[in-house]
Amino acid sequence: MLMTLIASLLLSQAPGSATVEVLPFDPTKLEGFEKVEVKLTEDGQAVTYQGVALASLLEKQSKGAGTMPVLRSLSDAVLLVRGTDGYQAAVSAAAAAMDPKGARYLLAIARDGKPLEQGQGPVRLIIPGDTKHVRWVKDVKTIRLVRLDKL
Repeated sequence: MLMTLIASLLLSQAPGSATVEVLPFDPTKLEGFEKVEVKLTEDGQAVTYQGVALASLLEKQSKGAGTMPVLRSLSDAVLLVRGTDGYQAAVSAAAAAMDPKGARYLLAIARDGKPLEQGQGPVRLIIPGDTKHVRWVKDVKTIRLVRLDKL
């Protein structure tokens, strides 16, 4: 939530202080990516989400996303993930790039082997460590890479 606030403030109050790049995102094309699973507990029930690591989109965008030079170039960037309802959350681009198995940042397409329900998907950003689900984004529509300019 703090990252979202910081990114929003920088973008709204300091024009020209960031560059924004829309990452190519098409839910129907996620089938071509390697699938991963994340197991967690929701309301006392064990659930399994299946989907694609958010890092996979960064890897496709910039080859070698897991290499040190690319990680360093992402150190001052955030990913703004926005749902169809306008809700958005920011996550560290470098942290997402360092999570190739989707254990921390997952673009979920199924829950317990079934497609996500209406209003939840077809794609939902799942952040297992975010136990309050504040940065979970339903029905993901766009993903933007926001690079903050040097101050």
